[in-house]
Amino acid sequence: MSSRPSRFTALVGNATRAVEVVVLDDGRYQVSVDGAVRTVDSRRTGAAGFSLLIDHATTEVSVVARGDTYLVDVAGRAHRVRLLDARRARTGAAVGAGEREVRAAMPGKVVAVLVEVGAAVTRGQGLLVIEAMKMENEVAAPRDGTVQEIRVQPGQAVEAGELLAVVE
Repeated sequence: MSSRPSRFTALVGNATRAVEVVVLDDGRYQVSVDGAVRTVDSRRTGAAGFSLLIDHATTEVSVVARGDTYLVDVAGRAHRVRLLDARRARTGAAVGAGEREVRAAMPGKVVAVLVEVGAAVTRGQGLLVIEAMKMENEVAAPRDGTVQEIRVQPGQAVEAGELLAVVE
């Protein structure tokens, strides 16, 4: 059972990488980075820890997510990774940068809604939490404003690009 591919541009330091992820089954993913395709078997080992099996080699990583930015530690080396969805990467804008609409960066399941309609929020404040690829990702407000709409609820499955909330 595989899903539709989720496409991103990943900013790692000053480097830009084209990333495509297809969910296969049972913790396995087909991941393409700049055209190099690998099958990745992922198992959670802690709150932020994962054991990855890539090409018969095991790698331990920790991933801490905040909005569209991830701090990824691989073998003691920290990397800051920022994800842009494919549509916004073409225009050079970050996911939700100053936008009114908050959309899912990848398919997943809503774990928690952190704010209510009418709440005043500041840019970067958590709006909701989505579990994707066995990681819980906090979706942050793209701007200061007031939450006009929340379109999802805990337990709901969402697709990449799906409208989650509106902040004006």
